[in-house]
Order: sequence, then C-alpha cells, then structure tokens
Amino acid sequence: APMPLYMVTRTSSALNTSNDSITLVASGTKPLRVYLVDGKGMGTTSAANEVAVARSTGGTTGGGGIKPAPINSGSGAASFNAYTTWSAQPTLGAVVWRAGINANGGIDKFVAIPGAEIQVPVSGQISIRSISGTSNVTWNVLVEEVDG
Repeated sequence: APMPLYMVTRTSSALNTSNDSITLVASGTKPLRVYLVDGKGMGTTSAANEVAVARSTGGTTGGGGIKPAPINSGSGAASFNAYTTWSAQPTLGAVVWRAGINANGGIDKFVAIPGAEIQVPVSGQISIRSISGTSNVTWNVLVEEVDG
C-alpha cells in the first residue's frame, strides 16, 4: 500500500542566509522521502537567489510550525514536523540540491525521478535555506512519511 503523502507549504516570505525557510524533521519512528521541493519568486523586480536543500543537524526550539496537509483526505496526521523558526538554527551539512530562483516570478524545483527521492532517516532533518539572496519565495514541499 502507498505510504501517506503530505504537502508542506509556506506562503511568500523573505529568504534569509542565516535562517531556514523550512526545516523538515522526521519523527523518531518514521523516515521521510521528499519528492518535490518547489520555490517560486514572489517579487516584482529581478534578483538572483541561490537556495540550498541540505541535510542538517541540531537546532534548538523549533517553532513557526507548518501543519503538513495530507494529500489523501483519509490519511492521518503527519508525525514529522516542519518548522520556520528556531531559537538557534540547525547546522547545514551536505547539500543535496541547489535552487536558483529569480525574485521576479522565477520558479525552480527539485522533482525526484523514481528511486531518487531525498531520503531523510528517522529523526533526520532537511533544511531549505538561502545561500545568497533575500527575496520573497513561496514554497511547496511534497513529503512521504514511510511507516516503520
């Protein structure tokens, strides 16, 4: 049976090179697979932004939680967390994908080919954070929560 899929969305907000836009934190019992990371520039003038999707560790007191929306209305609530704030930010590790998103309506997305989803282990994290640029971006992240 297919595992439950969830969409994590964040409305237009400014990128910050010191703070994650979204951090996905897997529960202590279920790993995650990330199928889609979609960023859309929401500005009206051109500006370049480079955003990393990276493995991360640590971070204290995650907040600004986004409730993952089940794709199938029959799915239960997600057990993973999606944060937009931290009292101390996670430390970035290996970058698994880099997005180039122009502020003026630019769109860049990671779309996994079958078998090449971004794997997040139990209790693991993925951070989405600007490497350069502070434009406003809207996010959609499609996440599968794997049972067991």
